Amino acid sequence: MSFVVRAFVARVHSRKPRSSIRASLSGPGRSLSDTGKDADQGALAPGSEPGNKELVRPIGIHSLQPFLLRYLFSFLAVKHYDYLNHRTHALYHHLYPLTLVCKSWNNLASPLLWQERTFQGWHAGEELNTFLQQTENADFSSTHEYGEFVKRIEIIDSHDVVDKQNGQFVINWITPDVVLAMSEHCSKRLRDLTLVFATGRQISTENEEGLIPWGSLAESCRRLFMLSLANYICPILPVGNGHPFHLFATHTNPLTELVLKRCKNIPEETFQQLARTCGKALTKLVLLDSDACLGAAELIEFARHCPDLRHLNVSWIETVSPKINDEVVLQLTENCLRLEYISLLDANEISDVSFQTLPKLRYLRNLILPRAGSLTQEGMAYKQESLIALAKSCRRLEQLHLVAPGATTSRFFEALLFCPHLQVLVIAELSKGLLIDQRFKTLGLAKYVDPETTDAYKLVWHKKT
Repeated sequence: MSFVVRAFVARVHSRKPRSSIRASLSGPGRSLSDTGKDADQGALAPGSEPGNKELVRPIGIHSLQPFLLRYLFSFLAVKHYDYLNHRTHALYHHLYPLTLVCKSWNNLASPLLWQERTFQGWHAGEELNTFLQQTENADFSSTHEYGEFVKRIEIIDSHDVVDKQNGQFVINWITPDVVLAMSEHCSKRLRDLTLVFATGRQISTENEEGLIPWGSLAESCRRLFMLSLANYICPILPVGNGHPFHLFATHTNPLTELVLKRCKNIPEETFQQLARTCGKALTKLVLLDSDACLGAAELIEFARHCPDLRHLNVSWIETVSPKINDEVVLQLTENCLRLEYISLLDANEISDVSFQTLPKLRYLRNLILPRAGSLTQEGMAYKQESLIALAKSCRRLEQLHLVAPGATTSRFFEALLFCPHLQVLVIAELSKGLLIDQRFKTLGLAKYVDPETTDAYKLVWHKKT
């Protein structure tokens, strides 16, 4: 173990940490290089001369301060990118050998080692079983209950293991037993749960057994704040006390982030119950590739009950017609004034009636409406005055993606000068005359004409670097 200590000391010495860290390691009047020599050759006894061979014991690992050990342990962290939520996490999977050094190192390394666990790939099943066994029965050499350290769990079902006989997925890591074990042994500090189900066969009828115990998870994990699900097929059951996911929506702790991607059969009542349960706590709502169960009424319910919403991203699968209309946008601009990110990929029913209220959102940074604003039977969807008001009021805009034929004029690009942080600008169905407008140069953006467009021009501008 002395090799581990010397390696850590050399790492810190090469990084030249703060003087306080040097002092805590070496003591008054001594340098890190002297300490390293003492660890290998022994230190001179106090009051002895350099010529004498009298030595004291080397520095021990117990003399390292806890804050210094945490600083050293941080170099063993591995960055993991969460593609479902687009954020980076620090994993400490390499800290396991350090938990065996001594009791003090174990006390510091174990919480870091267990706070975030990710299971994916071919060996995910074996690793997950080992993890659940260790949370249920703590190691005999430790006094820790490992499940109490867990703050985030990510499980990704294998999409590569296929039954060659019938073509169905035969290995699903996310089972009722796994979810029940997590709710029993990892409930104390669990705050972030991500489950990516396989796209193969899942239980979806009341005649089948083994439903995910969402109710137990909601009642046990009272610190759960972030839930992310992908490819989940909700069971087709009457909404009530027996519906597992509706039980979760009723009894869960108010969530701050709710992400549902490619999830099917979630009842309308469950969406509305989630809106009422989360309430003011919800700041991020992502409902991508939704089915027909999600409609305008459900989004209006979220807008009414979640006034602190900052991030909204909604879309539907191709076989479902979009359900974003003026009433939804009016409720958002009336109740959710702190919205920073709005992406309504399939909103082609928004007119100027609701678009002219968007300037109320003074904190808006990203506005993505790639299908809204097309020509309707009544004429132009957006008015030039509404676009200009948006540019002048939402001065924090960084990304703007619109379809505004005819309404996009030179006056609008002049108004964009009020947005100094603008990085990306996408305008579809733009008139040819604006392609050579000299005002583009004043925006500091480089323009690009999409070659795939035929009927009208689609221009994409990016900030020049």
